Amino acid sequence: MRNLFSYFLMALFILAIQPLSAQITSGTINYNESFTFDLGDWMPADRKKEMEKRMAEGEFDRTGQLTFTSEAFTYGQLPPDESKGRAGGWWNRQQENPDLYYINMKDSMVTDRRNVMDRAFVMHDKWIAPEWNIANMKVGMKEIPLPTQLATAVSIEGDTLTAYFTPSIPLGIGPKGYGGLPGAIVYLKVQRDGRTVEYTMTTMQPSGTPLEITPPESKDVIDRKEFDKQMKRATEMMERRRRGWERSRG
Repeated sequence: MRNLFSYFLMALFILAIQPLSAQITSGTINYNESFTFDLGDWMPADRKKEMEKRMAEGEFDRTGQLTFTSEAFTYGQLPPDESKGRAGGWWNRQQENPDLYYINMKDSMVTDRRNVMDRAFVMHDKWIAPEWNIANMKVGMKEIPLPTQLATAVSIEGDTLTAYFTPSIPLGIGPKGYGGLPGAIVYLKVQRDGRTVEYTMTTMQPSGTPLEITPPESKDVIDRKEFDKQMKRATEMMERRRRGWERSRG
């Protein structure tokens, strides 16, 4: 938390002595990603209690990094720090080839590397920013020492979004490829089907010169329609597995 305040106080100082046109337009932002999910009744009670405890203690948390310029931004998870003893084993293996979100704000195109079950694709399509509803009252987020505003939306995937953004970084950027607000997202909650992911800004490092950001490359390039088809296939497969686990328990 001390690093969080140090970075933000530095940013506030920079913003205070520079005109609006010279505000932060290039740099990196780190977020803590916190996961909670409904384990359902298929899991044995003792195992469920253990998993809930591990989630509450942040054992499955990750660190994501957003790199941005005035024209594009990209977001992905940093490698897990095994020295901290977080999760390890199966959970860390799931993060070895994380999704990578790349958005070109200049031409409004998205080029994301997305993992669907056993395959990785690069989805190249039009960037569809959420239709945000910005609260009339400027209700700030006390944990962030920057001016912030509240906004809500429902994504095209059906996720319920709750965000706080700061006009102090006047770019429509955010974690996991979300953006389109009149300022950078410093906190984002994504909820759907009993799963919640919270992205909370921890550090921000402005860059004196524009950073070079390039989209991911792959031979398997698909559009959003094909990606949705692959996601439907994966969801149906997971549902069949879940029903199998429930039947095996009697």
